[in-house]
Amino acid sequence: MNSTLADRLVSWFAGAKRDLPWRKEPRDPYRVWISEVMLQQTRVDVVIPYYRRFLRRFPTLRALAKAPLDDVLAHWSGLGYYARARNLHRAAQACGGSLPGTAAQLRTLPGFGPYTAAAVASLAFGEDVPLVDGNVARVLSRIFTVRGDARAKAWKIAAQLLPAGGGGPFNEALMELGATVCTPRNPACGRCPVQEMCRGRNDPTRYPSPRRRAQRLMLEWRALALRRRDGAVLLARRPTGTLFAGLWDLPAEKPAGIRMHGRATNRGIVEQTLTHREVRVMIGTARASGTPVDADVRWVAPEGIAALGISSLARKSLRCAGVLTPARTSRTLPAP
Repeated sequence: MNSTLADRLVSWFAGAKRDLPWRKEPRDPYRVWISEVMLQQTRVDVVIPYYRRFLRRFPTLRALAKAPLDDVLAHWSGLGYYARARNLHRAAQACGGSLPGTAAQLRTLPGFGPYTAAAVASLAFGEDVPLVDGNVARVLSRIFTVRGDARAKAWKIAAQLLPAGGGGPFNEALMELGATVCTPRNPACGRCPVQEMCRGRNDPTRYPSPRRRAQRLMLEWRALALRRRDGAVLLARRPTGTLFAGLWDLPAEKPAGIRMHGRATNRGIVEQTLTHREVRVMIGTARASGTPVDADVRWVAPEGIAALGISSLARKSLRCAGVLTPARTSRTLPAP
């Protein structure tokens, strides 16, 4: 069954694969890597314009390595999960101008977990290594009616199915099947190239076993929009170990070296739902002046915010405070 399943999937993929910009042949390891990192926790249709814009600014590994982190974060702004962008930058600086060609070597770089290392190694370098993401885990759990921890078990199954000399196309076919046919809800079983081999085809949505969702933690803080007479706003870089670490945001309190002119006025509340957290930010506004003591605090003109990495939550806070308008935020980066 294993060889037949692999043959059918690869044959199907050759004719059914989507025309995606990172699939241009010959595969560029750098571009494969960027796409795989962006696609984590993010839909393909959202990723494509970000991918194109990111590569216009950082067309090569060396360009990414030499770029300031703020520039990298600015071009990532809106994709979320900003640790991905920080790790991209760190890995680009660590790998010495070219990505290593094996999964084991890639695992030594920042941000390369088992999946990302296997994806780059198999898709870009042709190494026969299995990979498992959410799509692959779902496909294999349905074909083999896997119960329990589907992702952990799928790694073992994928290794047994991997065809010698054809790991890359097989891995990509599995992912494509999960993304376009064997979907979480309403799978198109009638279009599945391995339908008759699938043990779970009569009730596919039973697999994988549902995971218990953890209750989201509620985080609350206060943010101050301190405006200078010329319209500039004070921004502070969020410290290491905090949510949105390394990005710029409104400070939680008056920074050293800054004088407030009057008490802060409550402006409103901004809320956002993240994967594992609910966030609520109380916004206050006040006039201020002075020179920040901390290098990670700076005055920024509204039109200069585009050059900094800020989260979508920070952008909401700036709009709530009246610093940014929808028209201004739409020009934060060049159009895709």
